[in-house]
Amino acid sequence: MRRRLPGASPPTAPASPLEVDDLLREILIRLPPQPSSLPRASAVCTRWRGLVTDPNFLRIFRVHHRKKPPLLGFIELCHMGIEFTPILDPPDRIPPERFDIGPCSRGTEVLHCRHGLILLIDLAWKEVVVCDPIAGEQRHVSIPPVLRRYRLNGVVLCSASEEQGHLHRSSPFKFKVVLVGMYKKDLMASVEALPYHRVFVVPFDGNQRLLGPCDVCLKAS
Repeated sequence: MRRRLPGASPPTAPASPLEVDDLLREILIRLPPQPSSLPRASAVCTRWRGLVTDPNFLRIFRVHHRKKPPLLGFIELCHMGIEFTPILDPPDRIPPERFDIGPCSRGTEVLHCRHGLILLIDLAWKEVVVCDPIAGEQRHVSIPPVLRRYRLNGVVLCSASEEQGHLHRSSPFKFKVVLVGMYKKDLMASVEALPYHRVFVVPFDGNQRLLGPCDVCLKAS
């Protein structure tokens, strides 16, 4: 048994992981990426709130969970228009009124959803609309004349960098849209009478600039 010398201070107990900011940060980064995880952690104390609201922490948290983001719900077209239906249980359930797609004319359809953005097509106004439903913002992109006589499909992508994270929102938000116009035409009727698709790929950036259409002829499988 060791004897403590007179006047010597007692040995210092090792700090709890929750008392070391770097260790606590690593623990919090591994919280499940549910909507309630960080708000509930921030309610523990002022110190935890400072950690989980730090922009650098939020960036690392998004990168850590980028491969398995939670599915909050789905967008559907019904008789009342375009609606959001949440699928998570409380406290992670997102109220439908939190999703503001904005004004849409009759006949608007949903083309694509990704990175927290929704791509709509409004045939009445001959345009596509990119919506950020959380911020309640819209960006309108006119459909090029070359595509207006074809059946259209498309995708929308957030153009933010990996460091920013695809759910990072600047104002105005950044995005890229690719529109595809198709029609069937029997170009080889005398040979094998197989349908072909003519595809116009039209990419846009967030400033609504046309990046250059590409005309491609694809044989149906």
